[in-house]
Parts: sequence; structure tokens; C-alpha cells
Amino acid sequence: MGQYEIRGADRERFLEWVTPVDLKRTAVTQGALTMITNAAGGIKDDCIVTKYEDHLFLVLNAGCKDKDMAHLEAMRAEFKGDVAFVPLERSLIALQGPQAAAIVGKYVADIPALDFMYGRQKVDVKGIPVQLTRCGYTGEDGFEIAVADSQAEALTELLLAEGAKLIGLGARDSLRLEAGLNLYGHELTEETTPVAARFMWSISKRRMEEGGFIGYEPIKHAKENASAVPQLRVGILSSGPVARENTPIELDGKVVGRLTSGCPSPCLKKNVGLGYVDRALAKKGTAVELVVRGKRVKAEVATPPFVPAHYYRKP
Repeated sequence: MGQYEIRGADRERFLEWVTPVDLKRTAVTQGALTMITNAAGGIKDDCIVTKYEDHLFLVLNAGCKDKDMAHLEAMRAEFKGDVAFVPLERSLIALQGPQAAAIVGKYVADIPALDFMYGRQKVDVKGIPVQLTRCGYTGEDGFEIAVADSQAEALTELLLAEGAKLIGLGARDSLRLEAGLNLYGHELTEETTPVAARFMWSISKRRMEEGGFIGYEPIKHAKENASAVPQLRVGILSSGPVARENTPIELDGKVVGRLTSGCPSPCLKKNVGLGYVDRALAKKGTAVELVVRGKRVKAEVATPPFVPAHYYRKP
């Protein structure tokens, strides 16, 4: 993942211009999932911004970080204010699942007080300095742990010795799909508005009322005019052959949408997916068909998450 500190007296004003994040509503040490928007209201990338006393901590998707930073540097050149980007030579380890807190709690004090989407800096894990945030992209409790590249292997070995297990991206993808979470390059693209992607929950009322971020007018128009958003992101449930990305979604032999992600659900023993269908069909229970390797498979529109999330909320 791309990790950066954003410093300077005008850092919050800059971030509220290039993203719709609401930093006035964000507490110190709290993180927020947001997006970098383009002038047409599309999504250049989704990202996490965590607010600290003297800087913002920005995490970008690894595959997008170069284009993201080129865009942010171009925007900084236009921006009238004091902003600086500090790249961090760090790895990011995602420790996820119901045992994550117990493992981290062996080395970090008062973990029950750390709420979902809040972070801590300068944490010592058996001599290894880390920064951690209680978040992840699995629908489960967990932590994203930022550690210097030179110490990433040592930290991984320490976590494995405490009972953590290595998993691949396939396992993470099934978890994020069960949780109904969008993935950049699939549900989120430069051509997709947050309205179509059902990502408007990440934009606060204040930001939609006041505007002031790139892409605001097209997003506002899409929110207020159904005709501007002909298709909406939905969940899809099916049985039988697994439907993957780009699978056509049909009704009465007519293509009415397309799957953007799909996999078997280990929890549900069914196939789950996310995709886009015509607005009139974007209702829970609507019967559709998926065309999988030339064969039609019965499916239905669903409302994610497919499996309830277990994000931690402190007592």
C-alpha cells in the first residue's frame, strides 16, 4: 500500500478539496474511508485518511499509488496553501479476525479502548516500532499495522508465532465480498460515481451541503436526478457454477447488467457477487440470470452485506 504523511498548515483544506472527506467531523486519531474524485464525479481511488495532531496519514491502494500521487502533486501545484507529502518506506500488515485483538493485546496496552477506525502512533511491539489502526477490509475486527520495510518480516514472524496464519488475496477477497465491500478497479472506477456505487454513505451531510471538493457538482446532480444514474451497484446471490467479474446479468434474454466481482461464499455455501444492474431491477429479491460459460444460472438481486460485519465498537 502507498503510505504518506501529509503535512503543512493547509493540509486539511487541501484534502477536503481533492476528496469529500469531512475532517471537521473527524476526531484526532480517527480514520475515515473516502475517495479521490475526478472532475466528472468519478472515483480515481478509495483511500483511508487518519487525522493526527500535526499531520494526516494517507493510505492508498498499491496498484494506484503512482497515478494517485501524480494527481495529488498536480492538484498541489494548483492549490494556494501550505501542503507537503512525505512518502513512508513502510509495509502494511493486515491482521484480521476474531483473535486479532487477543494477539495485538499481548504487546499493546488497553486494546479494548481502541475503537473501530481509530489509530495509534509510535507503538512498540517487542522492540519493533509500528503504527496501527483498528480497521481492515474483511468485515471482521482487525488491525492494519504499518511497519518499516526492513522490519516487516520480523513482525510477521512474531505474529505467526502468536497463532496468526498467513492467507492469500483470494481469502481476503471472499471476506470483503461477504461483507459487501467495494474494490477499486471492480466496483469503483474513474467512470463510476459514488451514487451508482452506493458509496454516498462516506460523504457527510456537511460536505454535500457545502461542496467544495473536486467532482461535487456531477455527484450532486447524480444524487438528485435518477436519470443520471441508469445502473446501481447491487449484490447477487446464486448457486451452481461460480460467476466471476464481467459475467453478463440477464433478464428475459436481455443483458441488464454485469458482475464486477464474484466468488463462492464459505460462510453461506452459495455464490456471492457485486455488480451493476438497471436501476428498475436494483431491488432485493429480483430474479435474474447469470451467463456462466455459455449457460444461464438462476440468481437474485440481494442487499449487501451478505454476512453481518463484526467491526469492533468499544463498550
